[in-house]
Amino acid sequence: MKNTPEADRVRLVIQGLSVGGKQPVAYPLIYEALACTGDPAKARVRRQVNEMVKRRELIRIEDGVFRFNPDTDEKRQGDFYHRIWRAIRSAKPGFSYHDLASVACVSYDHVRKYGQWLANAGYLERHGMRSQTFLFRATEAAKNRVDTPWPPRKIRDPFEAEKRSSLELVRLFLTHDLYQPATRKKIVANCRVILARFEKEVADESEAVD
Repeated sequence: MKNTPEADRVRLVIQGLSVGGKQPVAYPLIYEALACTGDPAKARVRRQVNEMVKRRELIRIEDGVFRFNPDTDEKRQGDFYHRIWRAIRSAKPGFSYHDLASVACVSYDHVRKYGQWLANAGYLERHGMRSQTFLFRATEAAKNRVDTPWPPRKIRDPFEAEKRSSLELVRLFLTHDLYQPATRKKIVANCRVILARFEKEVADESEAVD
């Protein structure tokens, strides 16, 4: 499965609905979470799910029911690093993150996060702009290094907690009794995680404008 934004969205939704592999997920729930109403959209999801099964990212429990396999996540992340690094070393100065994502067949978000780490480590530097897009070039340190620079740990998505809370909200609304006090408490708790992040950022932006 190519690592397009759509494929990453399907993967993230399945990972969230399965609570990191703890609960099985069926096609109807995936369709609901992704707002798939037509047959073409559902067919695209099934193709992506089948690719995930082939790559062992999903374990097929029964027909139409799957379990997310968290053990493959670290390997997948490592493969991304290798492909992005090869694209950087072969690219001419003046490439963007979008260029790297296209060449390496990796999502823009993965390239951006790894690229930011590489820049901080001295392997990438700014090299002009294309319209409103920043361009980069490999430094001498990058040219002299063949093996892939490995971050000290898996690069964390800065919005990981908020994304997980959003997915948990979807799962609660679709699969739980909303009249139950325990369910309502979980909904409130996940909403607070999201609001705590974005209300603070909006407030900070407003103060910066003032």
